[in-house]
Amino acid sequence: MKPENFSELAALYALDILDESDSHVLEETVLEFPELEMELAEFRNAAGAIAYTVPDVTMATDLKERLFQRINGEVSIDTLKEQAAQVTWKPYSLPGVMIGILNVDEEKREISCFLRCESNVRFPKHGHVGNEEIIILEGNLVIDGKLYTSGDRIYSFSHTVHEPETSQGCLLFLKTSSDSIKIR
Repeated sequence: MKPENFSELAALYALDILDESDSHVLEETVLEFPELEMELAEFRNAAGAIAYTVPDVTMATDLKERLFQRINGEVSIDTLKEQAAQVTWKPYSLPGVMIGILNVDEEKREISCFLRCESNVRFPKHGHVGNEEIIILEGNLVIDGKLYTSGDRIYSFSHTVHEPETSQGCLLFLKTSSDSIKIR
């Protein structure tokens, strides 16, 4: 590269948007013409100052909470209970269990639903094709000897095998592979 073409590439280099080969050419040019190091340093300083030129913007008071909920993919228990009250409930393939479907994503082959279980319901031992998330909205659920109660979240990876049961009944939010659930 000729030093007269240096400024254009140096600006892009300082913004870290040059591809690897052009970056290598620029670095070789600086080694060949050490006097260009000062110009490159000026571009780096200018690029570093850009973030400080943006005017201040007032953040919404609940932005942090909403951001963390989105990062974690979490929805509040109250919101889920409100949604459960709005779904259409149908008998599930297991006596004593009703299902309310919230969403079916055919592309991902994923279902989000609610299960309402009477007391002393035991699901048969079963496996899941994909990951599963369960949120206990009311009551309790026992999985692998561990008791979960309202507000607990249970994450299971694909091919997990379990046999959940509830002694007092429960209301669950469930997000799982649609291949894992048989709907009557």
